[in-house]
Amino acid sequence: MCGIFGVIGQNAVSSTLRALKLLEYRGYDSAGIAVKREGFLEICKTEGRIAKLQQLAQALSEGRTAIGHTRWATHGEVSTANAHPFLSPNGKFAIVHNGILENYAELKAQLGKEKFTSQTDSEVVAHLLEREHRGNVLETVLTVSRMLKGSFAIVVLSTEDNKLFAIKNKSPLVVGFSQTGSYLCSDIRCVAHWANSVAVTPDNTVVELSDSSARFFTLDGAPLKVDFFVPEAGESLPQTDGDLMLKEITEIPDKLRRAKQAYFDGGGLQLTVEQARKIRRIYLVGCGTAYNSGMQAISVARQWLDVDAIPVIAGEFIYDNYPVDGDTLSIFISQSGETADTLRAAERVREMGGITYAVTNTAGSSLTFACRHTINIGAGGEFAVASTKAYNCQLVSLTLLLLDLGRMRGTVPFSFYSKLVEEMDALPDAVSQILEESYLVARLAERVKDCSAVFYIGRTTDYPTACEGSLKLKEISYIHSEAYPAGELKHGTLALIDDSVCVVAISTDKALKDKMVSSVKEVTSRGAKVVSVAPYELPDCEPLLLPALHPALAGIVAAVPLQLLAYYVAKRLGRDVDKPRNLAKSVTVE
Repeated sequence: MCGIFGVIGQNAVSSTLRALKLLEYRGYDSAGIAVKREGFLEICKTEGRIAKLQQLAQALSEGRTAIGHTRWATHGEVSTANAHPFLSPNGKFAIVHNGILENYAELKAQLGKEKFTSQTDSEVVAHLLEREHRGNVLETVLTVSRMLKGSFAIVVLSTEDNKLFAIKNKSPLVVGFSQTGSYLCSDIRCVAHWANSVAVTPDNTVVELSDSSARFFTLDGAPLKVDFFVPEAGESLPQTDGDLMLKEITEIPDKLRRAKQAYFDGGGLQLTVEQARKIRRIYLVGCGTAYNSGMQAISVARQWLDVDAIPVIAGEFIYDNYPVDGDTLSIFISQSGETADTLRAAERVREMGGITYAVTNTAGSSLTFACRHTINIGAGGEFAVASTKAYNCQLVSLTLLLLDLGRMRGTVPFSFYSKLVEEMDALPDAVSQILEESYLVARLAERVKDCSAVFYIGRTTDYPTACEGSLKLKEISYIHSEAYPAGELKHGTLALIDDSVCVVAISTDKALKDKMVSSVKEVTSRGAKVVSVAPYELPDCEPLLLPALHPALAGIVAAVPLQLLAYYVAKRLGRDVDKPRNLAKSVTVE
């Protein structure tokens, strides 16, 4: 979850501070930087955002070697003491860490009565480096690496040389080079601002980085060959007078066009007809918004698929007993391509011989290396923590992928395939129409913001949309919210409905309109306010009207007014919509 950065080169302090700003979406409760001076390491760290660190770091003079960290708390409260980097007791080593050390308590006990300055698991690494040091830093790092269990990307700075060292297992770590420096970073898009050649570090690897070369080793010290490649150009943090979340919502029309084009430019399904027809089961695996997009896509595709297709939360997939064989297609969905649970699930399926697809927004991410095939959703950089445009673009990519699969299996007539692909061209204008009428959503937000709870309901293909709408609201407004299939309210949850509650009813299937009207009656008779999201009006509801679209595509557009509703409610409650409390953009711990 945390962002880490290390650099050997000119202007190391300013480069590190700039990188931490780009990495802030990964965690923003505290931050720090360590820079090497002649014979000692200088550290500056604080609780709070990068802007606060930038002010404090003005007292630092430039150096050639530095490491930095922006934190999402896993161990210990938010405080300056728990912020990274951590120094070894003798001041010879500084470390930054992304991940979780599962055996830190055992290691801490081995260190005996040594004084620790923080409540974190990470600080134990700095103490171990000092204890095991015999004069060779690489050998010290290798020794310590073999003691650690868990998920970690750890960068080590020492007073003894002009190198950086790193230990990597199950947390992202990229090595990069440019004409002016060498870099270690937890995010390929960040390091691409400097580096024109990068490598994704494998698990269970130690890296020795100098200003002109990188050496990779197994934990036993054996040399390891890792390939470098040219990354896509890094995207700058958008400059905007408003909120990034709103800016990213307004980009959806253009990004929907790009998502469709990216699918075909990337080669589409990339399976032969024989492979497609042998598939016996499909899993769509993701977390949070990515899981919701898989659930939405498969709820639509059931009408044309003749094979079992199941959306699965990645953290459950890892530990449950889902059968996998060579005829299993597993689609792993992650905006960042670094979501830890999703990566572990992809690795499991690959080991069991299944067909693996990465549906991601980040070329060169860990997920693209874990899967056999990749589809880039083309949403462009997404910096607000609550995902918006990536969800809509994931749905375009997934719908095309599953439609292609049906065509190859002979369950989708070419006429239907062509019609749906063509009708996707209407999506950008439909979203633009909603954006032009966003003042109507803002007006409704005034009524929703004071509710004690908000329940989102929908049937069949509208239920996943309800789940995503509910997730957006709770993420950034902190109002209690849940989503239900509309018929489920009366099986217990109706006990919570009163005049302090709002219900958002999503209804895009005209054949089920009367059923939704009945559900609305059930909650209005108990005093609830109801907002309808539909291409037609429902009685007793405040309407948010949708443009008429092909039913298979309606969910791509229906999510937009729900994204706007969450945004406007949060703004009226004074929330930080781009960086909500307790959350981070890229969840790199299980």
